[in-house]
Amino acid sequence: MSTNQDNAAQSLVGKKLKNGWTVSKKIEPKEGSTGGFFSVCYVVTRGDEEAFLKALNFQAFFQMFRGRPIVEIINEQTNAYQFERDLLLRCKNNKLSKVSMVIDEGEEVLEGFTIPNVPYLIFEMSDGDVRSHMNFSKDVEIAWKLQSLHNVAVGLKQLHGVEIGHQDLKPSNVLLYQDGVVSKVGDLGRSLCAEIEAPHENGGDFPGDLNYAPTEFLYRYIDPDWNFRVRSTDMYLFGSLIVFYFSGANMTALIGKNLDPQFKWTQWRGKFEGVHDYLVDAFYKAIKEFKSSISDKELSDELSKIIEYCCFPIPDRRGHPKAIELSLNRDGSRNLNSNQFDFQRIVSKFDVLYRMANYKFK
Repeated sequence: MSTNQDNAAQSLVGKKLKNGWTVSKKIEPKEGSTGGFFSVCYVVTRGDEEAFLKALNFQAFFQMFRGRPIVEIINEQTNAYQFERDLLLRCKNNKLSKVSMVIDEGEEVLEGFTIPNVPYLIFEMSDGDVRSHMNFSKDVEIAWKLQSLHNVAVGLKQLHGVEIGHQDLKPSNVLLYQDGVVSKVGDLGRSLCAEIEAPHENGGDFPGDLNYAPTEFLYRYIDPDWNFRVRSTDMYLFGSLIVFYFSGANMTALIGKNLDPQFKWTQWRGKFEGVHDYLVDAFYKAIKEFKSSISDKELSDELSKIIEYCCFPIPDRRGHPKAIELSLNRDGSRNLNSNQFDFQRIVSKFDVLYRMANYKFK
């Protein structure tokens, strides 16, 4: 029997699930997609309602981690599924409007398979992720990009409000709805929560895609303050997303491109503090490169200011200047009751920029 023939997660088409859902068709992963290997995706219907189902694919883990005990893999992945489910339900119960909403969840048992259990999550159906809508030509769809970034900033602020840090914000995790008008933050699988322990919370290491990681993690620097570390990470990732929207690159890649090779994270073996000056120099060169991707000087300057405080490579100096000032005690120590990485200023700024762009770039 082939792997797919003995894979319950690959065999849900036509099944009637609890709460009236019917699995109508499988969604084949797109070429170049990396997110679908450990899950199998389907379209499900309930009357006139259509939704997106993500089924946990145990067999994929067995293929990837041959030699590891099966029970160990099942326990590990079940814990990961339960963690994501609990975060999604937390978001749903708190009515987070700019976070991809889970509609239902459950587990289907298919007899005749080695592993008959298929845990699944059902989400509102999206139009795809932001990459499908992106045009990097200068001055194209600027108002749409600013509105989308405003939505994402709202989503991150909402997540932080319920003690969740996304930690894996990247283009493939920004989902579009209502014919691309609304953007929402998706995929909480690598998120962290102050009140729910994550199975992937490994000593403070970066849990997301390392291609987008804030620079401090690449130099093995881990801030001991959980709230500071998690929120500063999301702010960096948001700034990097701005860079992508207008240039197609991300900030980590641009910093690496402009950094003297001997000080790059793949070569440097000293302390993080030892590369601070070189990182900052590369960072400002990266911002200059970003600015060249936007022909409108006013918008270029405004976005560069936001990126500068969102992505500053030294986390203590990341965040809006006024927020940094308020976050410090008189002796220079951190004020633990202050939030250096509050997204409210960013939300307000993108609201203004979007409204201006609606007139300017029509």
